[in-house]
Amino acid sequence: MSGSTDTAPVDAALLDAALERFIRARDVDADPADRQALADWAAADPAHEAALARVEAMWGADAFAAALVRTMQPAPLPTASRLRQGGRLRQRAWPLALAASVLLMIGIGAALDLPLRLRADAITATGERRLVMLADGSRVTLDTDSAIAVTIDETGRHLTLLEGRAFFEVTPDAARPFDVAAGPAKVRVTGTAFAVGFTADDAVMVQVRSGRVEAGAAGRSRALGAGDALRLDGTGPGIVTHPDPAHPDPTQGLGWLDGRLVFVDRPLGDVLAELDRYLPGRILVTDPAIAARRVTGNYRLDDPAGSTLALAAVAGAEVTQITGRLLILH
Repeated sequence: MSGSTDTAPVDAALLDAALERFIRARDVDADPADRQALADWAAADPAHEAALARVEAMWGADAFAAALVRTMQPAPLPTASRLRQGGRLRQRAWPLALAASVLLMIGIGAALDLPLRLRADAITATGERRLVMLADGSRVTLDTDSAIAVTIDETGRHLTLLEGRAFFEVTPDAARPFDVAAGPAKVRVTGTAFAVGFTADDAVMVQVRSGRVEAGAAGRSRALGAGDALRLDGTGPGIVTHPDPAHPDPTQGLGWLDGRLVFVDRPLGDVLAELDRYLPGRILVTDPAIAARRVTGNYRLDDPAGSTLALAAVAGAEVTQITGRLLILH
């Protein structure tokens, strides 16, 4: 396969057709006729051959397998929790080109996700944000792909962030501290507004909008005030990041609450990784030079595919789309 075949634009419909035939030919029950049909289809047109070459190249990448898994969005399972409110089932039509390849993974993915759903009192799907009212009057805003478990009784208010990211607006109650656990991190307050979220490397980030919190890990803690941010992992808390005096915005890094992704001079790869959390599929960048380009902007989170296309144009990258769920920048 030549280098030009890897980077030349390929029509999305042809990629769909190539992927469908490729999957059929690779099936364990495929017969020689399926493999011959694939070869004949590729030989019939240079564009077919180019589409098949692109599929073969992507199929061998681990990132592509992960992308296929991400296309699955099983509907939230009902729970007995009092926090579960009006969950809705969403049906998706699966393109034939993906059906055979994800059939087994759907079962595996749902099975792996089930323990999380059984533990969670509130959960969001990809692209969904949700406001949850707690029994004490506190409010929790869950970001995309997030889950929390809640226990509130006369002795205290205990929440566990199981996945993703959440923003907490805590009703003051000096007799019942409000504790949030997330991985190795623990945060305690009596009344304030702050966000807790997992990072791509499974550390925990705490950001305070108002009030004060105590955040710790590995037996050490830090006090945070309005506008402060702190990264914590299994080794303990890092260095507290204070607001920039020139731009003392306590909401910095919390644009997702308003459905926006705001960033200043960040690598495109980092920005796309954030957008990827909101896309029912996957965003891939095949060129490290593109991922390293610095970008500044303010983009909507309710249209991650459109925002990705706009960012690609800014970075001078081309985008190949497969079934509307896989976006490849090259």
